[in-house]
Amino acid sequence: MASAYFSMKKLITICFALLCYNAFAQDLITKKDGTDIQAKVLEVTTNEVKYKLYDEPNGVTYTSRKSELLMIRYESGRKDVFTGNTYSDLYTTHREPVDGITPNMKYKQLKSLYNYKEYEKTLADRYSPAWSGVASFFIPGLGQMISGEVGRGFAYLGGHLGGMILAPVITAAGTDAYGYVSTGAAITALAIYAGVIALDICAIVDGVRVAKVKNMYEQDLKKLYALDVDLYPSVNFVQMGNTVQPTAGFTLAMKF
Repeated sequence: MASAYFSMKKLITICFALLCYNAFAQDLITKKDGTDIQAKVLEVTTNEVKYKLYDEPNGVTYTSRKSELLMIRYESGRKDVFTGNTYSDLYTTHREPVDGITPNMKYKQLKSLYNYKEYEKTLADRYSPAWSGVASFFIPGLGQMISGEVGRGFAYLGGHLGGMILAPVITAAGTDAYGYVSTGAAITALAIYAGVIALDICAIVDGVRVAKVKNMYEQDLKKLYALDVDLYPSVNFVQMGNTVQPTAGFTLAMKF
């Protein structure tokens, strides 16, 4: 009876150990917002971590940026701690760079290469689509100018000013000695004003699109031509006389 009791106790202990192993034989991804993800890490690249959910081994492969993560605890007990961001984290997007781009390209060349709807905002973006739209609302074409498309901006501004000058001229030319405006002149002036309003709306929309496309273009240039740089704290050992002294500093790592 005692032997059966100890055998049962041993079996329960083994089952409990297996359950504990299954519970902890997994990678644990901890995000900077405190969220824990039970996962199986597949790949750790320069800027991203690819993984599957632990309870869905045949499911979707997820990708997270290192800048979003605090650490990874692997099932082996090893840890990867992400204490800082690489320079490229500032402009990393999920898009693949567009082929055939070169420095100093203009919007008229880029608009056929990029779909502004695919724009992803990054911390390193030079132009603000929202502010470009606001600028073109107050001064048609100004949003394009501050996004580096001065000629395009002046085209919108010139169209606006031309319409605002032409409409009163036509109205004055169609006014008789008694101050009455002819029907033809009035209709023409109204049509010009309507065209100016439509042009101004186009300037606002175009200002937003120009900023987005120019940002996407610069994101791709940085991916294609920039270096990947890491800056992190380190301890170096310096020979001082007959002793070696530890010295705190920073290490700059550049990947080509």
